[in-house]
Amino acid sequence: MGSPEQLQLILEPQSKVYFDPVIVLDFQSLYPSMVIAYNYCYSTILGKISNLIQMNNESRNREEIVLGAIKYYPSKDDFVKMVAYKEVCASPLASMFVKKSKREGVVPLLLREILAARIMVKNAMKRVKSKKLKRILDARQLALKLVANVTYGYTAANWSGRMPCAELADAILGKGRETLERAIEMVQKGDYCGAEVIYGDTDSLFVLVRGASVEKAFEIGRRIADDVTNSNPDPVVLKLEKVYKGCVLETKKRYAGWMYESENDEGSLDAKGIETVRRDTCPIVAEVLEKSLGLIFSQNWKTLITYLNRLVLNLPYENFSKFVFCKEYRGDYSPKAMVPQKKLAEARQKTCPSHITLRGERVPYVIIDGVPGSTVYSCVRSIESFAKNPDYKINVYYYLNAHILAALRRVTDLIPMKIDYVSLGADQCFVPDCSRIGKTPWCIGCQKNPEELSLALTQFAREKRARTEIRKTCSSCQSSTNPIGNVETLECTNFSCLLRQTVAIMNRTRTREVIRAHKLYSL
Repeated sequence: MGSPEQLQLILEPQSKVYFDPVIVLDFQSLYPSMVIAYNYCYSTILGKISNLIQMNNESRNREEIVLGAIKYYPSKDDFVKMVAYKEVCASPLASMFVKKSKREGVVPLLLREILAARIMVKNAMKRVKSKKLKRILDARQLALKLVANVTYGYTAANWSGRMPCAELADAILGKGRETLERAIEMVQKGDYCGAEVIYGDTDSLFVLVRGASVEKAFEIGRRIADDVTNSNPDPVVLKLEKVYKGCVLETKKRYAGWMYESENDEGSLDAKGIETVRRDTCPIVAEVLEKSLGLIFSQNWKTLITYLNRLVLNLPYENFSKFVFCKEYRGDYSPKAMVPQKKLAEARQKTCPSHITLRGERVPYVIIDGVPGSTVYSCVRSIESFAKNPDYKINVYYYLNAHILAALRRVTDLIPMKIDYVSLGADQCFVPDCSRIGKTPWCIGCQKNPEELSLALTQFAREKRARTEIRKTCSSCQSSTNPIGNVETLECTNFSCLLRQTVAIMNRTRTREVIRAHKLYSL
């Protein structure tokens, strides 16, 4: 059995931030449509052209040909007749298939019925008013779409598949690649107001239209989609997906843009592969990057600078749940591997031998402030440990430099725009709106200001009332009377509970100690 030889087309993106419209076009069900359009099937493949040439040179009428995991012995006379009557076609990697007029393949027939059933389900969704039934029908049409799209994988799975056939898989993949290349060439050579293909990936292409409006970009996109669709056999369809007005292409499969799905759309942020949609980063990174991208695409530079400056000042006061990493446990780590997931899994098992972290399970953790010179690995703490110990503080400067600004620089470096953070090396004033710093919880201006002391006392009173209300709610939830104070924390395993997070935040503000540090408190 041969091995696959073809690869899908991935046109390397021109990494840059684009402020002109970028049209995104996508082939609808590319691989299933290739199978249907060109009659690719196990029952229609004849083998490589090289095998047929070898058969023609042999004196025998029948010759052994290997297809996938089987061997068959075709008749040379039959091949000669089919070629003479033009009943065969060749794939990009020179495999021969009989045309539909000679024999319709089983796989194309199956896919045609699946796609027709999906269209019927989608049409039924438009007539249904019940939300529950709509969800059921939506799940069914997605299931049908998945079955159709994995057909190529079924033919290419030479290790775990039941019917692998590398020649058939290469034909499907090669024809899809050829179709995308032909579409790119049409755009580059066609009269589309100087449109330029800046990225292509498997079944989609990104087309830049310099100096055009969103409305003009939609008009050009529809012309391109119609021209490419008309140049291909049925049912190959190129569809206009969306238009980006403001787009960043970092690398292949990593991009974002301000998306318009129609001319009258208000627009929304759409992203793929970057931190706003990845699960291996923390929420604060996604939040900051999403907000910053919106300001960058609107070219609102002053607001962006103001937002980032406020972010640095307010970061220590953010809810600790925004700093939680939740990464996948792989299970096959080496003994010397310094991986947070492995560290926490081993710590859990020491505490409770029956607790085994499963492969694929996501392990939550945070990075706390450590002693000078400590490694990030040594500062990893579980959510349980962090919530119980009020002395632990989130290492906001690690998050800022290693994650927030790193993700942001991958975008701003392409503008180009330089973003730097310089630590002032001192503690910030207790008053959130005060931009001054000092070695004590109060800056020089606030430590003698009676109004600020009054506000701190008011905050302490609010915290006390909040603790009382939280105690009542949690006691009702747990059917117990667990005390909640500055020292003793609530024994609760629900770390997504807002009340628990509120208690953890209040414990870390240390309002009582801050009040005692004020110059006017002892007077």
